[in-house]
Amino acid sequence: MASRVGLLGSRPARSATELLAPLASLWRWLCDRVLRAHATAPRHAAVQMETPRFEIDFTPTNLRQDDTRALGTHLLVELYGCEPRTLERVHEVANALVRAAHASHAQIVSHFFHEFEPYGVSGVVVIEESHYTIHTWPEHRYAAVDLFYCSESVQAERALEVLREAFKPERVEVVLVRRGTVHRTPG
Repeated sequence: MASRVGLLGSRPARSATELLAPLASLWRWLCDRVLRAHATAPRHAAVQMETPRFEIDFTPTNLRQDDTRALGTHLLVELYGCEPRTLERVHEVANALVRAAHASHAQIVSHFFHEFEPYGVSGVVVIEESHYTIHTWPEHRYAAVDLFYCSESVQAERALEVLREAFKPERVEVVLVRRGTVHRTPG
């Protein structure tokens, strides 16, 4: 049998099976504890679990923030069939997203964009109401845009109009996610 020499002196080498045996034992113990806890839990425990704190709308008709329903509104915007040259360079993409923020009446705090080689751009416009982000794939004529805002004063429809004008997509898909759903208590 091979041996190793270390700080504690010479000792026999251990196989992988010997090293993993304590972990397997610990795993079995944890599984046993979880199963016991679940078996003795009251039957109504599953009903007490919290509901998700967001709502998703795959065909939104209203893009406005509703402070009575959620803390924030997050639009996931898919731009398909865009003009490739508008997605390739940082100047064009940055200009479009900053103009979209201005058009939507968002208050810009800062922005940062990065151009990839050979092409493609990622960027963020930080707004007082949250942020707008973009990532482009000119080779696929596609851009992914996130518009996240937490104010009823933001007019996201106007931001979408600017993005449509700038990138000229053949198809636009929007998913609305209400984040931090507000649960009101009676009274």
